Amino acid sequence: MRVFFAIALFLPVWVSAQTTSYGDFRLVNTEVVYQKVFDRPSVTLEELDSLLRSSAGVSDITLSEGSISAKLTELVVDYRKFKFPQVSTPPIIQTGRFSGKLTAEAKDGRYRITLEQITMKGDIGYKNIPEPEPITNYATIKGATALAGDWCRPNLLGVLNQALNDRFTYTMSASRTDW
Repeated sequence: MRVFFAIALFLPVWVSAQTTSYGDFRLVNTEVVYQKVFDRPSVTLEELDSLLRSSAGVSDITLSEGSISAKLTELVVDYRKFKFPQVSTPPIIQTGRFSGKLTAEAKDGRYRITLEQITMKGDIGYKNIPEPEPITNYATIKGATALAGDWCRPNLLGVLNQALNDRFTYTMSASRTDW
């Protein structure tokens, strides 16, 4: 009887829990933000600068004290690379182009990539978005206080998360040696 009473007491709290993060995406001040911390010993801002300069779709790169700011434009997600079939992949991932304000910071053997002001354009199934619109308008509910459940899936925010992680993972060049 006590177990039943405890379940009945805490069930409303569990049912009304709001999702505010999925993978490396989270809600920050009612905006969907991507932020990932990568572990990479001895990475420098100059190396991150060269990574960003070699990445397609990254422009307006500015190196300042302790960080790099840039603009990510028209990222196209290759969902097939991540083994997602076309049938189960939402149209926005298949046709979408994602952009945003990029910030990279490095310290203590780690670096952090933050993508803010994320916009998208493409077909979301029920609507065509010809001009960039904030992803927050579509991926959130309740006045942008929670992520929408239909966006918190491996084949939507999950594959976008994988594409961003793949794009910004620093791999050491074969010519560089630290010995």
